[in-house]
Amino acid sequence: MQNKIKMCIIGAGPSGLCTAKEIQANNPNIDIKVFEKSNNIGGIFANCYQDLTLVNNPFLVSFSDFPPTINDNHLKMWRANEYVDYLNSYAKKNNLLKLIHFNTIVKKISNIKGQWNIDFEHNGKVTTNTFDYLTICTGTNQKSKEIPLKNKQNFSGEIIRSSDLKDVSILKDKTVVFIGLGETASDLIYLSRHIVKNSYASIRRWPGYFIPRYHDNQPTDLDTSNIYHAISRDIDESKLSFLTKFKREIEYRNIISTDDKKIQSTIQEFNSSNQSIKHLGPFRRITVKSCGFIKAYLEDKISLKPKISDLKGKTVMFEDGSSVEADTIVLCAGHTFDLSFLPKEIRDDISSPNKLYKYMFMPKTNNCYFIGFVRPNLGSLPSVSELQARYLSAYLSNKISLPNQATMKKCILNQQETSKWQFPVDFERVSHIVDYRNYTRSLAKDLKVLPKQWHLFFSDIYLWYKINFSFLYPGIYRIHPKGPQSKKAISIIKQLPTMPKKILLLESVLYVLNKFNFRTKKAHKTNLKGKKP
Repeated sequence: MQNKIKMCIIGAGPSGLCTAKEIQANNPNIDIKVFEKSNNIGGIFANCYQDLTLVNNPFLVSFSDFPPTINDNHLKMWRANEYVDYLNSYAKKNNLLKLIHFNTIVKKISNIKGQWNIDFEHNGKVTTNTFDYLTICTGTNQKSKEIPLKNKQNFSGEIIRSSDLKDVSILKDKTVVFIGLGETASDLIYLSRHIVKNSYASIRRWPGYFIPRYHDNQPTDLDTSNIYHAISRDIDESKLSFLTKFKREIEYRNIISTDDKKIQSTIQEFNSSNQSIKHLGPFRRITVKSCGFIKAYLEDKISLKPKISDLKGKTVMFEDGSSVEADTIVLCAGHTFDLSFLPKEIRDDISSPNKLYKYMFMPKTNNCYFIGFVRPNLGSLPSVSELQARYLSAYLSNKISLPNQATMKKCILNQQETSKWQFPVDFERVSHIVDYRNYTRSLAKDLKVLPKQWHLFFSDIYLWYKINFSFLYPGIYRIHPKGPQSKKAISIIKQLPTMPKKILLLESVLYVLNKFNFRTKKAHKTNLKGKKP
């Protein structure tokens, strides 16, 4: 009997789990081991601050072949512990737990004659195993980004990384300065607003495009229809921008809750207050899908401050000349990947995930793969990782071939330039950001699982309608080819809600006008450095 090919998967978060599932299900000649440094699955979701709520509804964070149950609360966003429960159910259903080696830390990886020697530590003992394939699924949230603070050593208070802040109760009765205004900072500001003495948010650069999780108890990601997200990304700086503004105005008028209207009105003020970039709109900005900061701001529980200029004792000084006496500084600068276990020459080749072909493959190395090393501008990473895993499985089964090295390098340059154009104010600091719809469609196209639009239009127009006018549910990439999975996906898709008909009508008009190129660009004088609030 021929020996099986050995694959090591590093990480048992959502990306590692779906990769293990796809390879196990479709590549019977591959023997898999998953190394996970913690004692459970779930990655960052199993090791986060208390009460973390996900930023997408369950159908966008679940895997397309294992959807959540449709019930009265089927669109309520899960808390992190609920999502970890879901991942455990997924792992059990697909017999993945037997593949996972918990409490196993990868220390060093070497490439010896085309194979991977992996030194890993378990229970204090270091062992070396050899593998044919290496798949890294640790993602881009492994370590906190550094924030340079002048005279940091002179601060007599406490400085905490957000990743170490598991329970906001430790901030009780303290004056706190949060650095950053992404989703984590926004959540922590909101969760701690009633227990801290005073709270400040120091903003080093302009934050992302704010979007609340809910309006009138309905998730705002319902407004991510395929038809709307098929329009050109520069629509907000074209002659059709009046229609996008009109669409958002109608959506605002449709909000019933007085509190939600107040929140959305304040969000609109923040999103448009930076004159140099407001024309970019939500398609060309990183999104911050948390209105926790906005709620705290409306309750007068948080004060905005610019970048910190100096620290002395407990005094925190800011660039505008103001200062506060603070007990604690919470660093919320985001995270980055940690590939210190890889050989230096490989680390140099992938100093950013955008140096990978399709953010997955190294041009020079044909047996090392990366899953989950992107930051979708909307949608969810798990659904992206699942498509990447399907792509990798198809490649290893010779159903998909990769271009030669020179072509891959040209494609990589193109994906970098495209991303740099689409996200001009975010690309340098979040260079692995991708357009969710366009990126997933590119993978689905190669996999030959894109919905067959004209066929569906004439054979099942209701399914066609739901695919194009409901939200970007990844199950649309399970309806072809037909089989048990497609039947389940079709059943789910037909039950998904849509936005109100007048919104969908406007989106259709936008799509048609955009299709016939009625969107001639406006001229904009853009200072991409932005302004501080």
